[in-house]
Amino acid sequence: IQYMIIKKKEKKQVYTQLFKDGLLVVKKEKKFFLEKEVELDSIVVIKLLKSLVSKGFVKETFCWKYYYFVLNDRGIEFLRNYLQIPPNVIPLTLPLA
Repeated sequence: IQYMIIKKKEKKQVYTQLFKDGLLVVKKEKKFFLEKEVELDSIVVIKLLKSLVSKGFVKETFCWKYYYFVLNDRGIEFLRNYLQIPPNVIPLTLPLA
């Protein structure tokens, strides 16, 4: 069994971006850019999000070298607790009710 060590700062950045947008699209290549100044290894982002898939918090789709990770309701609650986000803040992919 191989393990990957992921820094808390990187984990928090990925989780924050996932909660903000409600989804992440990751190309299967060397680097992944969360924002212009934040650069992470794609493998770290993919493995981190696949761990959320295995817990049932995110839905994964793979097509033509791109991973699509979409946050579901259980994932929203998990990230809200993990990141300490108030209940009135919702991801961009959720329709306003």
